[in-house]
Amino acid sequence: MAGDKLILTNFTAEELVDLFRPMIKDIILTFVGEREEKLLSPAQTCLLFEPKISKTTLATWTKQGLINEHRIGRNVYYKQSEILEKSKVLKRYKN
Repeated sequence: MAGDKLILTNFTAEELVDLFRPMIKDIILTFVGEREEKLLSPAQTCLLFEPKISKTTLATWTKQGLINEHRIGRNVYYKQSEILEKSKVLKRYKN
């Protein structure tokens, strides 16, 4: 089947677009879904630091503006990409 060719002579351009639109939409949604930002709870966020930090340290860094929190309703979340970036520079203990 790999070498076979499909000849589409009985379709208009609009019919081809209508035929492929659902498949393309599914591919795009899958790609976007894989790239969506992952939100972490405070407990999950603490575990990303080495050594892991306490929720008190996380709250302090958030109040100091070193880490951004994101709220959905009453719940607090942190973006995984932001935390991974901050974990490279923020340390629990100063040298």
